[in-house]
Amino acid sequence: MKDKAQIAGINIFPVKSTSGIAQSRAWVGLEGLSFDRRFVVTDLAGRMMTARKFPKMVTIKSTLLADGIVLSAPGMNNLHLATCDFERDEFECKIWNDRFFAYTTTEKANAWFTEVIGSDAQLLFCGEESNRFREKLGTRVSFADAYPLLVISQGSLDELNRRASHPQTMSQFRTNIVVDGVEPFAEDGWERIAIGEVEFKVGTTCQRCVLTSVDPETGAKMANQEPTATLSTFRADEKGAIFFGMNLVALNEGVIEVGDELRVLETRNPVRYADADA
Repeated sequence: MKDKAQIAGINIFPVKSTSGIAQSRAWVGLEGLSFDRRFVVTDLAGRMMTARKFPKMVTIKSTLLADGIVLSAPGMNNLHLATCDFERDEFECKIWNDRFFAYTTTEKANAWFTEVIGSDAQLLFCGEESNRFREKLGTRVSFADAYPLLVISQGSLDELNRRASHPQTMSQFRTNIVVDGVEPFAEDGWERIAIGEVEFKVGTTCQRCVLTSVDPETGAKMANQEPTATLSTFRADEKGAIFFGMNLVALNEGVIEVGDELRVLETRNPVRYADADA
């Protein structure tokens, strides 16, 4: 470690695949940060729709209210959704290979997302708690891809940018927790950590997809096939899959905040990747 490891950023993404909200303090539940990935856009068969196929989704912004959420998108009127108006009918959805029941919101929301995306869509939400229990993890997970949380160090992004053709941003990687004061990819060697009131089990390294190459401000593709082009030179396995960031599972509930010290409780032998630039 260079200095004291501490939390430099906390981010939630209320609607899967849309823009995030930076927070100074957050409640960590067993299924992730409060309000994180509590909504998902699906097709009419319940299959998730994401910015991998509909990149303009990243330009949709959320504002949390006491009674619901306001959604904004370029060229659209704001959508104000009050949770008391939700239909709350069970609807089976599919997140990768997981099938579970979520709940319907409103026809107004469905029409709004259909217009923004340009394809028939509906907005579902988790309810008071997710019905998606991942036996492999031993915990509930919201509409996140696989794990409840993701951590990346600022040092890792700095090292990527030292090699990349032009600067990349942390928001491209949709991380929940940003850590400063550690060496690049220090997180690869963590097994169990503590932040504020919460202990976390560190899961697998996060495999990255085409979504990281979508500009979070415009929804356009990043130039020069970044960051995939650079990550593939020093963060790829023998099959060509690239990895950046570590998945987390909370072992208890509690509050974390920016400035909290990150304490490494247990370590592991990190995965080693071939470095084409070495």
